[in-house]
Amino acid sequence: MVAVNAQIFDTVLEVKCRECAAKYALFVKMSDYIKWKYKQGFIQDLLPYLTNNERELLISKTCGDCFDRIFPPLDNSSDE
Repeated sequence: MVAVNAQIFDTVLEVKCRECAAKYALFVKMSDYIKWKYKQGFIQDLLPYLTNNERELLISKTCGDCFDRIFPPLDNSSDE
């Protein structure tokens, strides 16, 4: 078990990015993960200790770098 900030993470999820094939290890509480998988709440509420990129990796199997490459930030500047 891994304890961080008084949270006890009892599970390591190994997730591979579908775009670049990089492998990631995410430390979670299995009970939180199961609640999310069975749609008992939003991922950001059930797994708030994961970063936005880690949550996206669980949702879409896309790492943060690949996500940013596929969906670059919108340019809100105007040419007018």
